[in-house]
Amino acid sequence: MLSPVVTPFKPDLAPDPERFVRHCRWLLSQNVGLAVFGTNSEANSLSVEEKIELLDRLVGAGLDPARMMPGTGCCALPDSVRLTAHAMKLGCGGVLMLPPFYYKGVSDDGLFRSFAEVIERVGEARLRVYVYHIPPVAQVPITIGLVERLLAAYPIQIAGMKDSGGDWSNTKAFL
Repeated sequence: MLSPVVTPFKPDLAPDPERFVRHCRWLLSQNVGLAVFGTNSEANSLSVEEKIELLDRLVGAGLDPARMMPGTGCCALPDSVRLTAHAMKLGCGGVLMLPPFYYKGVSDDGLFRSFAEVIERVGEARLRVYVYHIPPVAQVPITIGLVERLLAAYPIQIAGMKDSGGDWSNTKAFL
């Protein structure tokens, strides 16, 4: 089980790494893994550099990266690749990846290529991607056809999905 991790901020709006590490250490003591840089973490309020620094702080403080699943999906492909590669370098157990979400109406072919480019550019055999379906926020839905295509092309790397769509009939269809 993974817990969404809230990112604490200082009064100057910079992330507070000390409080972040303390909070994550406490969550791990409760026998849950860490889902950092998701919606509850205000991931899109953080730069890639801030996310990398926070991941480095967690690992530097002795927290087990295998129990972490950072959100690495960004609007810019190079940012997703950089953050995903860094998570793999640190030994994270997997990554939670949003589709690119700024432009709407992207075809399944375009979304497939986006996920494929990250997987191929990172080129890490240990990479495990959890596709993040959250249409109320991203406004870019993940379709069953896209998931099937990703699984066919990358059966090792595509490890799962977080469905935050809020539509049980759609969730059942994914299952």
